Amino acid sequence: MITLRNTKNRAGVCISGDYNDLNALVNAFYEITIDEFSEKYTSYIDISTRVLGLCYDVRHAMQGDRDVELVNNGMTEDLMKFHSVIAPKKNVYYQCNYLYPEMFFVMIALNELIKLRARTLAKSRYGYNDLLNRRVIWDETIAVLRTFQAKFQKCVRELLTEASFARWLKVMNNDYIGIEEIAGQYIDFLNIEYINMSKEKREKNLTKMARRIAEFRTDKDYLEIKEVVEEAALEYGCPKESIRLAGIEYPDTIDW
Repeated sequence: MITLRNTKNRAGVCISGDYNDLNALVNAFYEITIDEFSEKYTSYIDISTRVLGLCYDVRHAMQGDRDVELVNNGMTEDLMKFHSVIAPKKNVYYQCNYLYPEMFFVMIALNELIKLRARTLAKSRYGYNDLLNRRVIWDETIAVLRTFQAKFQKCVRELLTEASFARWLKVMNNDYIGIEEIAGQYIDFLNIEYINMSKEKREKNLTKMARRIAEFRTDKDYLEIKEVVEEAALEYGCPKESIRLAGIEYPDTIDW
């Protein structure tokens, strides 16, 4: 089963699971996202591409390109004798780390992509109660992703008071976020800002980071970044997502 836990210095979460766990998550990401050639759901392409950034890390983790750990599987000498088998006492779990601001974005984006999938499967025009539709309610892709989201919220809950956690849930699950309109450069900006914080400051700014992403339209830094990106895209005649902001460079190593 997929597990998520907070990293030591609160930079993000560690995503861990065996090969089949991570493979199921990767497949769910591919199923839920909208590809770049879609003509019907073009507004979801950019957030889908960004969600696939997490998929990329998870896929490389299951290929052994990230970290591994050995986890007790309950096998004992007595069980081996009883079943007349020789078996390992530990399973290999593959893992990767992912930044908190990026995870906040992914959680909100998945909410929107799940709504879209539910509406598509239910063949609904209005999206009313689609998640309870008989064609949707047991959809495996949605179930895998909801489990992933549930594991993440447990990590957040460990770091917040009950009151703060309740506010965080409300912010993250607002019906009118419109995350598909966000400029991805803003997420990069927040990631770098968060990386440069101390452990204590990261913990204090956790809910603030989530709110800045969920309420991006009213954030001063976002409005400035959006303006710069739009002007540069117009000047260079390229898509807005192709613009890279000066000074937004990810470090080679992160104090996870």
